[in-house]
Amino acid sequence: MSHDEIDEKEAFKWQALFDNIWMLFLLSLLISGVLYNAWGIFDLMTVPPAP
Repeated sequence: MSHDEIDEKEAFKWQALFDNIWMLFLLSLLISGVLYNAWGIFDLMTVPPAP
């Protein structure tokens, strides 16, 4: 197996992932949900306690 064949198989795997619109949709929901929740938890942890 040559180096070009390995690169072609690797590119095909990523191309199949990016061609799947539902996988991209779920991936975007997962990334945005994790980042938004992490930001919210960090924001809650940095709020000073009420006097």
